[in-house]
Amino acid sequence: MHAFVSLAYLDVEKSGSTFVSGFLRDFLDDEEVGFGKHEPLEDSPPAGRLHVLSVRDPFDTYLSLYSYGCQGRGVLGRSLRRQGFGALYDGTADGFRRWLDVVLDPANAALMRPLGYHRSGVAEHVGLLSFRVARLSAPRPLEWLSQVGSADELVAAYRSRSVVDEVLRNESLVADLERLVRRPDLRWRPTREAALEALGGLARVNASERVDRGPGFTVPPGAWEAVAEREVLLTEVFGYDGARWSGEAHRGLRSRV
Repeated sequence: MHAFVSLAYLDVEKSGSTFVSGFLRDFLDDEEVGFGKHEPLEDSPPAGRLHVLSVRDPFDTYLSLYSYGCQGRGVLGRSLRRQGFGALYDGTADGFRRWLDVVLDPANAALMRPLGYHRSGVAEHVGLLSFRVARLSAPRPLEWLSQVGSADELVAAYRSRSVVDEVLRNESLVADLERLVRRPDLRWRPTREAALEALGGLARVNASERVDRGPGFTVPPGAWEAVAEREVLLTEVFGYDGARWSGEAHRGLRSRV
């Protein structure tokens, strides 16, 4: 969480969080009061503070995580390599599909990061990415997540407990940040207009090579459906429907890591 007096940014992993935090630090005209990368909310968030969450298409996130691991990078990649799954990081569509089976299998939850995913007990019901969003969206996450008994219960608990006021989608991040800047209850430095102008010229950060940008890479049949079955929070609450990934071959579409 990246906290200011007037705003707290809930920085879900692989959702453009480095870019958003950098923009807020540079342009939000407010005192920064705390920063813990991907850390949950306080038990009792201050009243009146705006809570901003960033999310990303779950299938795109998994492609990004796999690509990152193929480069020998990332906590998840290192964890899986230590457990003997290094051969899956061969950069092929088949390797990605087999890797996806491992990551989506609740039996492997103890290998995922953060470790709270395994300890919360929700791995039986939802995937890692839904957990990452849920744990940053409401106070005392491990307490309430431990009471969840199904995917539907997790979605219902999120809807009733979430403190999120604004959502930034990775796919429309600059436009969503522009909407945030235009809110009359926030102040920007040196001016609101300057912050908007800067957004128009800022390049996204943390872009890296993607396996699906290579020649001949095609999303494996059934891969989106496997993700959608597990990542119900992102499909049901945030409306990711897989239209980009299913129905026709995906070959080298541009996206940011």
